[in-house]
Amino acid sequence: MTVGLLGYLSLLGTALAAPASVAFWYAEKPPVAELAQFDWVVLEPGHASAADVRALHEAGAQPFAYLSIGEFAGDAAALEKAGLSAGASPVANKAWGSQVMNLASPVWRAHLLERAAQLAKAGYTGLFLDTLDSFQLVAEDQRESQRLALKSLLADLHRRQPSLKLFFNRGFEVQPELPGVAAAMAVESIYAGWDAGKKTYRPVSEQDRAWLKPRIEAARSAGIPVIAIEYLPPEQRDEAWRLAKRLRDEGYVPYITTPDLNTLGISSVALQPRRLALLYDGREGALRQSAVHRFLGSALEYQGYRLDYFDASKPLPATWPGALYAGVVVWMTSGPPPNSRDFSDWIGQRLDEKTPLLILGGLPLDNEALLKRLGLGVSRKPLPDNLTLKVLDPALAGNFEAPVKLRTRDLPAVQTLPGGPTPVVSLSGPGGTFVPMGVASWGGFAFGPYVMEDGPEASRWIIDPFAFTAKTLQLPAMPVPDPTTENGRRIATVHIDGDAFASKAEIPGGPFSGQVVLERFIQPHPFLTSASIIEGEVGPKGRYPELTAQLEPIARRLFADPKVEVATHTFSHPFFWQPAVSEQSENFEAQYGYMMQIPGYDKVDFTREIVGSTRYINERLTTPQKPVKMVFWSGDAQPDAATLKLAYDNGLLNVNGGNSHITRSQPSVSGLYPFIRPTPGGLQFYAPIINENVYTNLWRGPYYGFRDLLYTFERTEHPRRLRGLNLYYHFYSGTKQASLKVMEEIYQGMAAEHPLSLWMSDYLSRLRGFYTASLAREDDGSWSIKALDGLRTLRLDPRLGWPDLQRSKGIAGVRDLPQGRYVHLAGDQARLVLRDSRDPTPALEEANIPLQQWDYLSPTRIRFAFAGQFPLELTLRAASACEVRVGRERYKGQSGQAGLLTFKLPLTQVSDGEIVCG
Repeated sequence: MTVGLLGYLSLLGTALAAPASVAFWYAEKPPVAELAQFDWVVLEPGHASAADVRALHEAGAQPFAYLSIGEFAGDAAALEKAGLSAGASPVANKAWGSQVMNLASPVWRAHLLERAAQLAKAGYTGLFLDTLDSFQLVAEDQRESQRLALKSLLADLHRRQPSLKLFFNRGFEVQPELPGVAAAMAVESIYAGWDAGKKTYRPVSEQDRAWLKPRIEAARSAGIPVIAIEYLPPEQRDEAWRLAKRLRDEGYVPYITTPDLNTLGISSVALQPRRLALLYDGREGALRQSAVHRFLGSALEYQGYRLDYFDASKPLPATWPGALYAGVVVWMTSGPPPNSRDFSDWIGQRLDEKTPLLILGGLPLDNEALLKRLGLGVSRKPLPDNLTLKVLDPALAGNFEAPVKLRTRDLPAVQTLPGGPTPVVSLSGPGGTFVPMGVASWGGFAFGPYVMEDGPEASRWIIDPFAFTAKTLQLPAMPVPDPTTENGRRIATVHIDGDAFASKAEIPGGPFSGQVVLERFIQPHPFLTSASIIEGEVGPKGRYPELTAQLEPIARRLFADPKVEVATHTFSHPFFWQPAVSEQSENFEAQYGYMMQIPGYDKVDFTREIVGSTRYINERLTTPQKPVKMVFWSGDAQPDAATLKLAYDNGLLNVNGGNSHITRSQPSVSGLYPFIRPTPGGLQFYAPIINENVYTNLWRGPYYGFRDLLYTFERTEHPRRLRGLNLYYHFYSGTKQASLKVMEEIYQGMAAEHPLSLWMSDYLSRLRGFYTASLAREDDGSWSIKALDGLRTLRLDPRLGWPDLQRSKGIAGVRDLPQGRYVHLAGDQARLVLRDSRDPTPALEEANIPLQQWDYLSPTRIRFAFAGQFPLELTLRAASACEVRVGRERYKGQSGQAGLLTFKLPLTQVSDGEIVCG
């Protein structure tokens, strides 16, 4: 039997536990993944979507909707527009710009009851009832009647919406007369307050606290949890932590925040910030071309961070949720932005909040006071000749890819002030000592010629992008969501762009390439494959209608194969997804036009390209049980936000773009793009590794050039696992003798690594989970991990220790490799308790298909489930003999290395498995 969300909430009744933590977010764009770390989350419903509410429920948090009981936020015109003028009292609350309402008014009461019903239907667990004491602003002779009206209104609301938990903000005047109505009570400003009239923070007087104390005790004696909301400026974060601890010790659930409730405050959980704000200069080009995205993004993602990008040539966010961000990185080369004063003020505010700052490239600051604060001075004279170079910290620069050499071109003449940053590289000469790279208490910097060495084909890092960013941004050791690995195995994906499906292979009989790829690549090898076609090549309305009768049956065979999932590579294969932008690029040339030439189709229509081609494939080439799941971007693979939104609105995931490759001739990790480009229309997922077109000189030869992909696999595995095994190619790799041979080598090389094979759509859910994941520390030191979507691996810094398997939740085991300590997760949220040594409890070491469940019933019994497309192989680490039980079947393990048992089951799905040891 199943129940809907509302039914589920109703069944909870009064059993909803008192919260251990709360959060309030009234601004737009609530950070749902981070908010999910709190037990109760109060939202302004006008700023939260249905998806936000649903996501909070799925993550185990309880969403509450803000509802003002005693006041209406707006002037007389807004009141009239809302049809609530008749419900207003004569009194305005000038401090907040709102209207005090008549609680006895049928109009106002009907409005509140209707609004409560709407919010219940929207899936909220409860209501945060604000302005309960605003009736005290009306004339004294009316206050008692208003108090009684408030009491009856709350009783009526509780009676009509019994599933909604009512979270009072104060309400001292009526709470004792409403037993069982308040699920919790918030009390503002026990120690730290806000003067709304003067717009200033203020300490709370002993007299005010003495007045509060008996009223708080009355609520506690009635069994009502008390939440203490305190107000401190964001730069006083250390003070906020101390106050939160004091309040916890006094029995409150604390929440320390700012008065507009538009930043993430501090409660009983310590959110681990895992966002970085990356600032680029839009005058220098689009985000995808910026150095901070193009070069640095991959190194920062590897360290576990979601990247949020901001164009510094435009106004930066005035309201800044500092608790979400571990640091700010600025990489600009054109000097201060046009709004340099506002930009400097914004940077200064981040320094006030003690957010680490890393400056790369040029010096974007011209504010002398701010520079002095950073401990930097800029000489007005040009750099002198005959400078002497000294590397002071070779662990941060000169030993990663490129050496540190004396370079002064475009170098700002920056000197450090006494007590300022510690130089990493210094240049000494007649004019003093100049510092192109340094670290400081506030972060650090590295100027242009000392960040990367530019070459004719590629660049190389002078700084160590991993060590230098970790040092300057003061990145702590934390569990890292890792999308390269699952169940201890490197993830493998295969995806095929539809190009040349209609081409003939240069082998006897001249079969079409689509047939060759299916029969020689897909069917013989143990890898799931995500394949696409171009409607304009295959379909009757395309370029080759005379071939449709031959090509469509091959496409149907391809998509019917059980190891293949279905994607579209569009209708006409646009070469430029933002043609107007591309035309502005230097040396622009539409060598092949703007799209594949198709009779009667003269201009790219993105709806036709995405939606139309999807409809064609679904109607003619596949079945309703196996529809198109993705669009593989074609050409330059640079869709704008509107085009990405078009794909998402039609239920399609997306991949391609970027140009990630590391080859023998270009071996730098600077060749790796990040996984993700965020846009207002949704996330663009770049191809993890680029296709054979790049490795074969744009398919001009040598056709064996894709062999270098095996080198890419090696370079992205050692010393760090930066990528999975991502094989991305076109159907034209099935046309040449050389490419046929190389593809066989690549497939065999991948198989030799024994990876975990995923369809691209499932891999994208791992990348999505990497982007959305949130981390927090509990009071007992354990880690709470939430909002993981499909991602199922954490990488542990060895300094953090090992998982305590029985005290943790949702943790199946750990595989310790030179590349990292990989922790296996059984779901989209987990609780990770750590210990100093490896846990001897039986644990999953590795497995070849996705894990669905792993529960410790006892130290020697485990209930588990797996589901995939290949027979299950799992390796268990255990100190004693174990057997696997599935129904009546019993499976014995094969002993391998000390303590490892490998089980091979003839089942692709196990929903009721059990491991019994000892």
